[in-house]
Amino acid sequence: MLAVRLSALILLLVPVALVPLELAAQDQPPAPPAQPADSQKPQLPTLNNKKPTVPDYPDPRTITAGVFYFLAIPTIEPNLIGGKAATGYETLDNLGKQRPGEGVEVFFPITRTGEIHVEGFLAKGTGSQDAPSATTAYSTAFNKGDYLSTQFQIKSGKAYLEDLLFPYKFPVSKFRLKSLWEVEYIGIKGTIDAPLKPQTDSSGNAVSTTGTGSNNIIFPKFGIAAEYALTPHLLLRADGAGFGLPHRSAFWDAEGTIAYRMKKWEVRAGVKAMYFKTSPQRAEYVSDTLSGGFIGIRYHWQ
Repeated sequence: MLAVRLSALILLLVPVALVPLELAAQDQPPAPPAQPADSQKPQLPTLNNKKPTVPDYPDPRTITAGVFYFLAIPTIEPNLIGGKAATGYETLDNLGKQRPGEGVEVFFPITRTGEIHVEGFLAKGTGSQDAPSATTAYSTAFNKGDYLSTQFQIKSGKAYLEDLLFPYKFPVSKFRLKSLWEVEYIGIKGTIDAPLKPQTDSSGNAVSTTGTGSNNIIFPKFGIAAEYALTPHLLLRADGAGFGLPHRSAFWDAEGTIAYRMKKWEVRAGVKAMYFKTSPQRAEYVSDTLSGGFIGIRYHWQ
């Protein structure tokens, strides 16, 4: 009888216990619909970092250093000429024959089209002659017929910007023009000695037999360069630049080159010429033209 009553009680309590569970289930928010697996990952924009398949120049433009050897034609120059401030005859031509000179260069790109070049050059020469007339050179008097031993030294240093002028397109054309914006210094030092001349005069006073002097120029220069790429690594180039003022200093230089580059090394050969005249406003000024062939080698850092 007790068992029958317990069974009836359990049957009455089960529905009552299920009511809170049903209410709790009704209070839960509906589950979001299932999303595809790929849509759960954020989509990032893709970046195209590939380099152009065709470079601006066939060979990379890098920091470069080089040396060259100038085989100048041994003409009998330079000439020392009396200037506006001379008080007498102060001219002596043909100070000596030009000997081969050496030069160094460094350049590096600063923009997509422009490069800075720095170049230095040193040349020397010697000569001898009998003084053609009485003259005063570098504040030293020489008599007609005096045996003279002469020597000179020419130093040149310049820095310039070389920039693409025409046609302005990339990759660069096989033929292109470049503008040259330069500042150059030229210094010449001369020595004239009369080794056989007496060291004293008739009164026993010491007489100077050696004269030494120097003349300098520092000017801007403007020019143009033309290049033509025969092959990706073989380049022809011609350039020229100059500047001068009436009745003042003047100079110009020009160069024709063929260059072959393979990876980091470049070999060059060609002809070059340089003319300068220092200021004629001084007591003496110097005029000279150097010309001849040259060879050189460059190393490109990559």
